[in-house]
Amino acid sequence: MTTDESTVKTTQTSLDIISTIRERGGVRMNDIVDEHGVAKSTAHKHLRTLERAGYLRKVGERYYIGYKFLNLGEYAREQWPWFATVKAGVEKLAERTEEECDFVVEDHGRIITIVESYHKWAKFGSDDGTKRYRANIGTYYPMHATGSGLAILSSYPRARVEEIIDEHGLPALTDHTITSRSDLFAELDRIDERGYSIGDQYYAEGLRSVGTVVTGADGWPLGALSVSGPTYRLDGSVLDREIPRALADVTDSIEADLDSLDYHV
Repeated sequence: MTTDESTVKTTQTSLDIISTIRERGGVRMNDIVDEHGVAKSTAHKHLRTLERAGYLRKVGERYYIGYKFLNLGEYAREQWPWFATVKAGVEKLAERTEEECDFVVEDHGRIITIVESYHKWAKFGSDDGTKRYRANIGTYYPMHATGSGLAILSSYPRARVEEIIDEHGLPALTDHTITSRSDLFAELDRIDERGYSIGDQYYAEGLRSVGTVVTGADGWPLGALSVSGPTYRLDGSVLDREIPRALADVTDSIEADLDSLDYHV
């Protein structure tokens, strides 16, 4: 990652090292030397500093992401001003639809799960090696391949959507994923007309997700709700009426509660 005049190079190096460790699932010091082109003494200082602060764990000769991030992540989530309101809405949606539900926000051109609720009967995937989906807290997902991400994109100015595409592209995750700008913008127009999005096997084969954007008190999209499940359950009147109606009702309820809060986006 490049730095500019507004960034601190040493801090950026530490952050880049953390990203490398996250991507590789653990590294040795020599891996950092090779990856980032720094001296062994420099790599050692960064790794040792991060380890002492709890941001890394050292097991043998390998460094892993530390538990401090788990503590900070949960703190960030619960300090989010709208957490309690959104959490209650997601739980209500899961009980009503009996499917896996979540709430995501956009973060630098991707969506990240803030709240999830799994109904006790909701299952997607199998034991035969097919891809399994669960909306894990803190997991990033591409916006163009998820119902909730598409819902947020549909509420953005087209110039912002172009910026996100330029940064992250439109990678194919399945044979159904939208991979061209023209197709994406056509889909966003359909979402505008319909009032909700449908991610039809864009992220995983056999998985559908339906999403709606949740607007904050200032009129800007706060995030999006979604309901996800297998295509054989999310079909027919369930897909066309029941889930969109449930999403609309819960979205209206959350937005009404948000209007009563003193926080502003």
